[in-house]
Amino acid sequence: MNERRGLELLEQRSALCRKLQAQRAVIAQQLGAAPVTGRDFPRSQTMRLLAHRPLQALRLLVGLIGLVRR
Repeated sequence: MNERRGLELLEQRSALCRKLQAQRAVIAQQLGAAPVTGRDFPRSQTMRLLAHRPLQALRLLVGLIGLVRR
């Protein structure tokens, strides 16, 4: 009896999760939200450069300082 009840609860939980995901998809579509991908953050090119290529950003900064000092 206990095992059967546990399986029923797992099935119910799974069904509720599917329903919640479907509702979220509908809401996202209605709001016009774009699907989330791994490249969404950071959005600006500058922050993307700083976050993903810090060494190149540092080299650029040193180069700019060198130009200003001349």
